[in-house]
Amino acid sequence: MFYKYLLVSEQNTPILYLYVNDNFEFAKDQESSATTNIYQKTKNYLVRTNIPFKGDKICFVKNGIIIGSIYLSDYDFLHNRPVEIIEAATSDKLIDLEKSSGIIERLKLEEYVFGVVSGEMPAIFHEESLKAQAVIARTYALKRLSRNLPIKNFNSTQIYRDHSYLKEIWGTHYEKYRAKIIKAIHDTKDEVIKFDGDYIDAYYHLASNGQTEDSRNVLKLAYPYLVSVPSSWDVKEEKVSRRIVPNDYLSKLLNTKITKNTTVDIIMKTIGHRVKYIKFGDKVFDGLILSNRLGLNSNDFTVSIENEYTTFTTYGHGHGLGLSKYGAEAMARAGYHYKQIISHYYPNTYIEKVSY
Repeated sequence: MFYKYLLVSEQNTPILYLYVNDNFEFAKDQESSATTNIYQKTKNYLVRTNIPFKGDKICFVKNGIIIGSIYLSDYDFLHNRPVEIIEAATSDKLIDLEKSSGIIERLKLEEYVFGVVSGEMPAIFHEESLKAQAVIARTYALKRLSRNLPIKNFNSTQIYRDHSYLKEIWGTHYEKYRAKIIKAIHDTKDEVIKFDGDYIDAYYHLASNGQTEDSRNVLKLAYPYLVSVPSSWDVKEEKVSRRIVPNDYLSKLLNTKITKNTTVDIIMKTIGHRVKYIKFGDKVFDGLILSNRLGLNSNDFTVSIENEYTTFTTYGHGHGLGLSKYGAEAMARAGYHYKQIISHYYPNTYIEKVSY
């Protein structure tokens, strides 16, 4: 049944991959009514082979593809019965998730949506903002699939967290938060965001500076639904940060001498109130490119040069496109419905239920 194993650590969480032969049927072995189900067979194998595995999640690999996974904590070995858990709303749509380990995990779309909502938004957020994130996550995945593009759990636009990671960070709140996010997914089942008959590119960011950005200033393309809209709720979150950069380093980065006497002039701002062009001395720089090179939280920033250091003070967090997560949360707490939140941050779009 099992012929080899692989122990890996993903996001500091141990995961065991068990490789199975062609006769292995995950669905059949998972049935609790089986004489010896998958949990018991796996536990017996761990004991028999003395594998040094101290984690919770175990994935079953067949021909290089993960065909199923279990969590040891979901089974009561003392009484030989499953632990009662709340089942996620799932669709029959399957996706292949490329993992940093090089293994592809095949999972249901709504399970992927669960992992994204859990990774992108704090579980303490309002249910309406969680619903908005669920619709966005589903839209992102189906857009990628429609273009035959891979979906990854690393270097991706969307953060995906699996159950073993969530169990660790949520601790005793795991079941409560899991149920809350599952409800948000169930309440938005099959819903996606569209423009002119197609899935939108659902960009989003952590927090704006009080105004979202126009796509022309970030992507160099004009999207009718990624236009600048007010997000005054973000200002109350005070997402202000500072980065202090040595003048010697900044001089090398900009290829111009930076001293206390260097003149700094923001010569143009975008419609989203972010720095488009800035001048140090007699050299002009693109504000977005500069903020990325310096690792600033956003390209809405001010500059203060001292004798040895230059301080960049930034407002907001992220590129500013589409939905602001903290803005969405503030809207939800102010009584806005998730569809109103989506409509505000993605104007000219509509929500549609799709079938798979």
